Amino acid sequence: MHCFFNPRSIAVIGATPKTFKGGYSIIKNLILTFKGRLYPVNPQYAEIEGIPCFPSIADIPESIDLVILFIAAAMVPDTLEQCARKGVGGIMIESGGFAETDEKGKNVQEAISEFVKRTGIRVWGPNCMGLVDGIRGYVFSFTDPKVLPAFLLPGPVSLIVQSGMLSAGFVVDILSHGITGFSKVCSIGNKADINESDVLAYLLDDPDTRSVGLYLESFIDGRRFLDLCRSSDKPVIVLKGGKSSKGAQAAISHTASLAGNYRVASGALAQAGAYEAKDFKQLVDFCRTLALNPPRRGNSRGRIAVITFSGASGIVCSDFMEEQYLTVADLSEETKIRLGRLYPEWMPVANPVDIWPAIEQHSGTDLNIYNLAIEAVLDDPGVDAVIVHSFAGHSRIRLDLDEISRQSSSSGKPVFLWLLGNQEVVFQAQKKARDLGLLVFQELYRAVECLSILFQRPGTTPPLREKQAAPAGKSRQPSADVSSLLEKAEGPQDERISKSILHSFGIPIVEETLIRDLSQVEAAAAQLGFPVVMKGLQPGLVHKTEQGLVELNIGNLQAAQESFERLMNKMNGRGSVLLQKQIQGGAELILGAIRDPQFGPCVMIGIGGVLANLIADTVFAVAPLEREEALDAIGRLRTRQIFDGFRGAKPVDRNIIASLMIALGDVMIRYPRIREIDINPLLVSGDNAVAVDATVVLKQPDSNKG
Repeated sequence: MHCFFNPRSIAVIGATPKTFKGGYSIIKNLILTFKGRLYPVNPQYAEIEGIPCFPSIADIPESIDLVILFIAAAMVPDTLEQCARKGVGGIMIESGGFAETDEKGKNVQEAISEFVKRTGIRVWGPNCMGLVDGIRGYVFSFTDPKVLPAFLLPGPVSLIVQSGMLSAGFVVDILSHGITGFSKVCSIGNKADINESDVLAYLLDDPDTRSVGLYLESFIDGRRFLDLCRSSDKPVIVLKGGKSSKGAQAAISHTASLAGNYRVASGALAQAGAYEAKDFKQLVDFCRTLALNPPRRGNSRGRIAVITFSGASGIVCSDFMEEQYLTVADLSEETKIRLGRLYPEWMPVANPVDIWPAIEQHSGTDLNIYNLAIEAVLDDPGVDAVIVHSFAGHSRIRLDLDEISRQSSSSGKPVFLWLLGNQEVVFQAQKKARDLGLLVFQELYRAVECLSILFQRPGTTPPLREKQAAPAGKSRQPSADVSSLLEKAEGPQDERISKSILHSFGIPIVEETLIRDLSQVEAAAAQLGFPVVMKGLQPGLVHKTEQGLVELNIGNLQAAQESFERLMNKMNGRGSVLLQKQIQGGAELILGAIRDPQFGPCVMIGIGGVLANLIADTVFAVAPLEREEALDAIGRLRTRQIFDGFRGAKPVDRNIIASLMIALGDVMIRYPRIREIDINPLLVSGDNAVAVDATVVLKQPDSNKG
């Protein structure tokens, strides 16, 4: 990767003197920002912008570290071979027309991948905006040379984006508004070779980068990406595109990416300790927040002091903090006494700290009420951070940013500023705050959001490739019959077979017996005892309820016999009936496992039964699982209160559910022919759990790769 970030020489194939062409913008940006040797390549011109232009890369008399291509897709394969013969270090393809367009473009992109495998030369792109380095001032891109170089500013944040034009416009927007500077901005496009993990690995070792934000539509190697997040001391923040079904379709047409299962990606990111953002501005705000303020650990609990000039904004801020799981700090008596000296006698001291009466009280004096109030609350051991509301351009409001920066630094506690007022004054204050390492926000809710992530860091665990499933909850060795079934069967297995597979692995299942004849009903029902449930089974049929093949609350023998006959009639006599002991009470969960194309074997936990589709509350985690990871996944459910004895129900032992999740993950790792597992519902009560219904889906026998 070194040749992309630190080249000594660059050749631009497709360079042109035509100012409206991308090949010109690349050359012009390099002239303005790159201090190394520069070689335009185009057989039509002798020179471009006063620089000698070569007819081909072979004609350049020196070795080349980096080649940037901006040529038609059809010309790329031959040009790559010329680059290989020249012995170039790396190739960046910024032009489009590849897999994002049509089958012909897809074939060209596949040729690029084959070239990389054959030669070992790394390729960045295609269909990308290239690289911008705010520290060195480089712009290796066809973005407008009249715009970006003028705004380029160094900073602690690096970005990796799968988009092209958006990245350029977005970076200019952020820089021109003075929000933050950047270390690196990397547009990786279609990812024919170099992908997000390659660039992330480089940036995590980059001393100029303190946080990394990514906009991604797909993960090329999801497990490697998670390993990098787990092992990093630097915060990683991801904005995932293609969450919705329509968004996923857009992702395919945009960069030929498979958007994947968003719930899987979200669960995997949380499991690996990465943060998620919901929009582009939030992505950058989270990045700059975490770059300047490491996540709080130890005794920090998110107890916030609010310094405000307005009672109303203090109230709204408190509402926002409760929504974001922050706490309005209880100020100590000593802090109240210090603040009380600033207030008029009639004004009680409380948090939020409304300092306008104090400003009125001391008008005409040299006292800086803001700084005195901030210092007082920062000294309070019950305060973990401060959010300051202020007004820029008001004659009686003084905000000494240098002093606030000193106070925050000496206390070790973050101070966030929500600043409104005169546009130009706000802009200048924001730039000064940025240079001092202070965070300024123009939206109060965003300020609270960013403060919240400092106290809610996702948990981290050892890298996936170094982990083993925890012994507790690990699956058992299956019987010989089940092993044979796993080797030879394919497709969805019926409920009885599916549960026999799961039971063989140590998953508890409901008592049941298979009935093929009416004469068997009486003995089976007598053995299990009423009430019972009866289900019609047919090969390949998964959704029995939709076909009317599930009957509940059967309380006597006559009802059981009538149920058997109804079910057999619905199946035209071609099936069998499963008679089960009906279990009363308990929470209904869904427990399952899938093989995700981006992250591999994953386990799912969620609310099951008839509410599964209505509530859609599920959390995924990548297998194998440690117990802490399984418990953390359970804790991320929105409806997790159901485990705590909701409305008088018996509390559920979460360790029991965690053990089952660990076991399912172990099964998926050990048996790659299992494509899916679905247990719905899993009835849980206290320290008991039992699978009431289940489906196991097997791959075709000749498709046995995991």
